[in-house]
Amino acid sequence: MIRNTVTKQDIEAIQQQLWQANSKGQTPVVYVILDGARDQKIERIIRQGQLKSACLYEGKLTFKMTQAAPYLVRLEKDHPQTIELIQKGWGNSWGIFAIAYQGATHINIRHNCRKIARVKGPNGKNLVFRYYDPRVLRTYITQCDLNDAEKVFGPISEFIVEGEQHNTMHRYKRVKSGIQDSHNANDIHITTCVEDEDFTRGESGALSITSEQFSVFEQEKFKRFIAEMEVHLTSHFTAQTANFIEQDHLTDWVNQNILHAQDFGFITELDICRYLNVAIVQGESVKDAPWLKAIMAEKLFPSTKATLLEEKSLALLEQEHQEVKEKLAQVNLELLEGFYQKHHKKVLGIGVPLYDLDFEDNNALKEWMFRVGVQCINLGLTDEMALDLWLDIAMRYGENFPKESWAELSDSQKETLSPSDILFHLLAQQPHKKSA
Repeated sequence: MIRNTVTKQDIEAIQQQLWQANSKGQTPVVYVILDGARDQKIERIIRQGQLKSACLYEGKLTFKMTQAAPYLVRLEKDHPQTIELIQKGWGNSWGIFAIAYQGATHINIRHNCRKIARVKGPNGKNLVFRYYDPRVLRTYITQCDLNDAEKVFGPISEFIVEGEQHNTMHRYKRVKSGIQDSHNANDIHITTCVEDEDFTRGESGALSITSEQFSVFEQEKFKRFIAEMEVHLTSHFTAQTANFIEQDHLTDWVNQNILHAQDFGFITELDICRYLNVAIVQGESVKDAPWLKAIMAEKLFPSTKATLLEEKSLALLEQEHQEVKEKLAQVNLELLEGFYQKHHKKVLGIGVPLYDLDFEDNNALKEWMFRVGVQCINLGLTDEMALDLWLDIAMRYGENFPKESWAELSDSQKETLSPSDILFHLLAQQPHKKSA
């Protein structure tokens, strides 16, 4: 989800916080740990830039792994690359900032950053810990004990991360009593002073993630996913979500249908999102539709089932669209037939003698009146008075009168005038070369 635009003033304030001297007057060395998987622009900015950087993965990497890898970058204040990373990354969960002072080397920082990216899960399995996602660090740091804090911080004095709300940040520091969060809850322009407390930083074993911490991560992840799906649905399915928004039920709807998707065996966020797309279009009762149950009963991968659901949904929409078109065509045909029956004598009695209209036979007259009537209907005017007025203009200036210079509309008129306004505009603009 894209956050608010980062202004020049925001960038200046963020840099002020990053390069804030400690209580001893020491100027910090500022690093950013970036999650390449968040945006393909990240790897390109690093590769094309001049700032000192290092990938946290080692060995020979494929191009895709290079794009998705985490990176450690040493920032320089007011450097164009620093400004670009802050401007594009702040608010979009691109990464976190690490603050170090004298005695912390680039090699030590990278070693620690790599080390804590590999953790032991509750079941003892080795896992990748994406702590460099600010949303993850904000959640984890509140569950972190003193021993784990030693491992996470290592030679790093502070972590600075964006807050959940725009223009807020967290400044996490390890102190004797635990982890101190100098949370700036109102405005990043306010400078927060942090006391510098030196104590021994011991090297310890691998970082472990407890089942309780995993539970918190999952809860936070689920809440974020619901929020992201709400934004996605309201952006791409405005008409379908309008009623839910009006009744303030969209969150409940998303929550419930995510559970339906999981019951059907969809696990990944992408497949769940695809199920929601189908459900919002076809209606929540789609879960009980025979065609959906038939697809879900197939022995296929979840992603294949999601594709089949989308294809079936599109086919049903196309079928509905075709049925609507056919019904509308039938309604318009009946409307045009009534238009002809009521007004063909008017054309013969006024249009032919007064405006020099000429028709070979009644079929030619009918075809002409149908073409004129379609012009009016396509504009959105279907009442008898509008059709009658449109016919008057067509008899005077011919069926191609909308292309005449006096009938042309400016772009602003096309955007602002309603169909009835356009009709009365044409009546006012016509040259009146003849009158009945």
